[in-house]
Amino acid sequence: MPTANRQRFIPTAINLFLRQDYPERELVIIDDGEHSIADLVPEQPNIRYVRLDGPKSVTGRKRNIACGEAKGDIIVHWDDDDWYAPDWVSLQVNMLQQTKADIVGLSKLYFYAPDTGKCWRYAYYGAREWVAGATMAYRKKFWEKRPFKEIQIGEDNEFAWRSGGKVYPHAYRDGFVSIIHNRNTSRKQTSNEYWNICGFETIKNVLKDDLVIYQELFPTTR
Repeated sequence: MPTANRQRFIPTAINLFLRQDYPERELVIIDDGEHSIADLVPEQPNIRYVRLDGPKSVTGRKRNIACGEAKGDIIVHWDDDDWYAPDWVSLQVNMLQQTKADIVGLSKLYFYAPDTGKCWRYAYYGAREWVAGATMAYRKKFWEKRPFKEIQIGEDNEFAWRSGGKVYPHAYRDGFVSIIHNRNTSRKQTSNEYWNICGFETIKNVLKDDLVIYQELFPTTR
């Protein structure tokens, strides 16, 4: 989980990880923010905190460090500001095993802006197979042959398309919600043809009791 200067997101990101139903899991946190977040990270064997000192690193480098630190055979991306259902990791692992794909994830997903209450359905229809970076899963051996390019934005797209591997977009859209806020790494272009506004009830039905977490994290401007 690459992170920097997002202290308020960390407790939620960790709690979402802790409630995952996949037993053999670990969370590797790579932090190069201005201030350490070690005090926010619980001391337990399946959560490891790696502090990077010196100049700020780009996202691609932090992803490579996280993958290198990982003890398991499968890498499942975990972004610090997004929502993951309790069975998300299990589903990702199952998809890798069942499809024999190199990379799995979502090409159709929900976005939610808690400060305005707006939400969108995003659906990618490009010529090349694609999955959102925050939803990627792949085997560590696959990454070892094709590490991420050390860039700040677009490292995930470059990783998927340069690798030449089989990309499989699965259908568990209700297992993930990308949160839009003013600290997103990349700006969301919600006006293009891939985006369609959906009703608030849609996100409410997906997030359920977790909806209030994001409403409290982000002051409303409605």
